[in-house]
Amino acid sequence: MRENKIAEIKKHLLARREELLTEFRDRSAAAAALIDQGVPDVGDMSLTDILQDTLHLLSESTREEIMRIDEALDRIENGEYGLCQSCGEPIATERLEIRPHARYCVDCKEELEREQAKKAPPEKGKL
Repeated sequence: MRENKIAEIKKHLLARREELLTEFRDRSAAAAALIDQGVPDVGDMSLTDILQDTLHLLSESTREEIMRIDEALDRIENGEYGLCQSCGEPIATERLEIRPHARYCVDCKEELEREQAKKAPPEKGKL
């Protein structure tokens, strides 16, 4: 992959990382504010619990994306960016443009997803 393309992707990753950190801080502050407000009745307590759970889940996915971005930035620094972590072959530039923190080429990612689907428990109502 060309150096200027990697530099462009790195710039995009750093911007997305900063955006996610800001979002995470805002959500954490919102969750803390819900706790500090004090809740006047049972209905409000239930709604507050639901909102806190939702904020927590959103924050967890934000943290996971930040970790994937950090891993991609490390691969850029180590000269390993753009190589599939499974087969070692180059990841298509088009894939990296869409998903700059991708760790696997399309073929390896599809194989990984098939393996994970085999190991997953059956969905509710299905055997």
